Amino acid sequence: MNRLTLRHRLLLLTLLPSTLIAVALVAYFTISGMRTLEGELRAKGMATVRYLAPISEYGIIAGQVEGLHSLAQASVQESGVKAAIIVNQKGRAIAVSGHVALGAEILRHGPQNPGIVGETERWIAFGAPVIRSMNEVDSLFDSGPTPANKPEIIGHVFVEFDKADLYAKQRDLLQRGLIIVFVGLALLAGLAVAMADTLASPVMRLVRAIGEMSTGRLDTRVPATSSGEIGVLEQGFNQMASRIEEVHQSMQSRIEEATAQLAYQARHDALTGLLNRREFEHRLEKALSSVQAGGNDCCLLFIDLDRFKPVNDTCGHLAGDELLRQIALLFQGRLRDDDTVARLGGDEFGILLADCTAPRARQVAEDICALTSAYRFIWQDKVFAIGASIGLTPITRRASNIQELLAAADNACQQAKESGRNQVLEQEATATTDRRQDKGNWASRIANGLIEGRLLVEAMPLNSLQHIGSGEHVVELTARLHEPGQPSIALSALMDAAERYDLSTSIDQHFIELAISALARTRHDKKSLSCLVPISRVSLGKRELVEHIARTLALHEISGNGLCILFNEDATTHHTSQALEFTRQIRALGCQIGLDDFGGGLSSFSHLRSLAPDYVKLSRSLTRDIGGNRASTALLRAVQEITADQNIYTIAESIDDPAEIIQLRSLGIDFAQGKAAAPIEPFDAWLEGAVIRAG
Repeated sequence: MNRLTLRHRLLLLTLLPSTLIAVALVAYFTISGMRTLEGELRAKGMATVRYLAPISEYGIIAGQVEGLHSLAQASVQESGVKAAIIVNQKGRAIAVSGHVALGAEILRHGPQNPGIVGETERWIAFGAPVIRSMNEVDSLFDSGPTPANKPEIIGHVFVEFDKADLYAKQRDLLQRGLIIVFVGLALLAGLAVAMADTLASPVMRLVRAIGEMSTGRLDTRVPATSSGEIGVLEQGFNQMASRIEEVHQSMQSRIEEATAQLAYQARHDALTGLLNRREFEHRLEKALSSVQAGGNDCCLLFIDLDRFKPVNDTCGHLAGDELLRQIALLFQGRLRDDDTVARLGGDEFGILLADCTAPRARQVAEDICALTSAYRFIWQDKVFAIGASIGLTPITRRASNIQELLAAADNACQQAKESGRNQVLEQEATATTDRRQDKGNWASRIANGLIEGRLLVEAMPLNSLQHIGSGEHVVELTARLHEPGQPSIALSALMDAAERYDLSTSIDQHFIELAISALARTRHDKKSLSCLVPISRVSLGKRELVEHIARTLALHEISGNGLCILFNEDATTHHTSQALEFTRQIRALGCQIGLDDFGGGLSSFSHLRSLAPDYVKLSRSLTRDIGGNRASTALLRAVQEITADQNIYTIAESIDDPAEIIQLRSLGIDFAQGKAAAPIEPFDAWLEGAVIRAG
C-alpha cells in the first residue's frame, strides 16, 4: 500500500511540474531560513560555552564558588539562556543559575569537546570541558611528549537555551511559506511521510534484531536487502552479531573450564591431587549410610607417616611436598578403583576400602605398611627411610556418625605410633572407653601445657606488598605444644584433637588473652599493631568466647580495634547462621573478622557478601601455581579484584619463593606470609624486637 501511495505521488509530480517547482522553491527558502535560525542558536550556544569554559578555569581551580555563581548568573541574563551550570572534575555542580533540565548523568559525564549535550522540543543544552591551561612554568617540568602531558579536564560548563524565540520565528517563516503555496507544501509533506516510512522499515528491522540479541538470542541476523548506507549498516550489524556470538561462546567455554577447575579444587588436595578431607568425609558419610541400610562391609584406614619430619627439617618443604606426592602415588598403586584415598592434612592420609571385610582390610593395611617401609625417598644426595602407622576401623552399623569412625581410626593410629610405629592396630568405633580415656589424656595434656607454659605461641608476621598502613605491624598467632621426649604438636593437629573432644575453647581464650595484652602494650608505647587470632570452629557457636573477649578488653581498658578473629571458611558453610551472629557480636566490640583458607569452595564469594570480612587468607590452591598456570593466575586475579572492590585485604600464605612475592605484588595481593615474607619466631620475642623496640 505504501508503494502504491508513492506511485500516486510520483504521478502527481509528473502532472504538476510547475506546482512542484514552486513548492520546491518555497520549501527550500523556508527550510533554509528555519535552519539558519537554528544554526544561529547553535552557534550562539557553542560560542557561549567556549567563552564560559576558559573564564571558569581559575574559579574551579581556586574554589571561588561565589565568582562562579556570579558568572553563571551573568550567563542567564543573556537572551534565550534559561540555565547555566558549572561542575567540577568529579561531576558535582558548584555553580547553578536558572531552571536546570539536564539530568545528573549528563552532568557527571561531561563532553570531551564543546558540543550539544542534550536537546528536547523546549530547550537545547550545550556543554564544554574546562581544560587546565599549560603556562610557561609548567612546560619547564615537561619531561617530553608523553601521554601524561595531554590537557587535563578539571570541570565542565553547561548552558541551556529556551527554544521559544526560535519557534516563534520559525512559525512566522512557515506561515509565510504556507500563504505562498499551501498545496505545494502539503504535497511535499506527503512525500516526506512516504520517504520516512520507506527509510523506517529497515531501521525497525535493526531495532527488533537488537532487542532479540539483548534477550540472549545471539544468532539473530537481519536480511541485507537495502542499498546505500542502510545496506552497509545491515551488513555491519550481521558481522558484529557474528563476532559477539563467537566471543560469547569463547567466554562461556572459559567460564565452564574455570567452574570445573573450582569444583575440582573444592574436592581435591592441591599438592597430591588426592581427595581432600571435605570430600573424603562426604564419601565416608555415604559409606556409613550404605552399611547402616544393609550394604556390604567397608573399612576405614587412618595413616600417619613415620619419620616425615626429618625430611622437612633436613631438606626443606619442597622435599616434604615431593615425598607426599610420591607416597600418594604409592598408595594409589596398591588400591582398587572402587577404593578411596585422600590426604586429610599434613602427613595424614585416609583410605576408604569399599566392599571389604576387616581381615581383608588388615591385609591391605599391612601391605601398605610394608610398601611404605621398603620405600626409599631420594632427595639430591640424601636417602630417607620412612614408614606408616595405620589405624583400622571397620564401618559397622554400631557407628552412629563419621566422627566416631574417624576418632577410632585416629586413636588406633596414635596407639600404633606410640607402640613402635610402622604397624597396624584395629579399633572398633564403639570403643567408647578408649575414647574417654583419650579425651582425659588430651584434656590433661592441653591443661598442663597451658599451665606449665609448654604451649609455645609463635608469630607469623605478614609482609605488606602494597605499602598498606605504613608503620603498622600485622601478625597472625600460631602455636605448638611441647611435651618432654615427644615431637612438638602443631596447632592444626592440636586443634583437631581439641575440637574432637570439645577442649578447644581454652586454647582460643589463651590466644585472645595474649593478643589483647600485646595490643594494650603496643598502644601504651604508641605502636601500631594488628593481631589475627585463629579460633576453632566450635567457638563460632559459643557466646562464652564473645563474652571473654569483652571482659579481657575491658580489663585492659582498650577497644577491639586491631584484634581480628580468624576462622576457617569451611566452618561458615556448615554453621552459616551461627557465623553471621558471631561476626555481628564481634564487630559490636570493635574487632575485625578474617576468613582462613578462602577460595577453596564454590560458595566463597557468597561469604564475602554475607560475612563482609576484613581479611581473607587465600587458599594455597589459588597461589600454588601462580605464574605457571594461566587459569590459576586468572582465578587469583578475579578474587583480588572482587575483594578489592569490597575493601577486603587479601593474604597469601606459605609463600617460600621470593619470585612469588613479585608476582603477588603485581596482582595486587595485599599481604604475604611464609619464609619469603618473614620467619616464624616466638611471639614474645617478635613483639619485643619487631614492634616495641622498632623505631
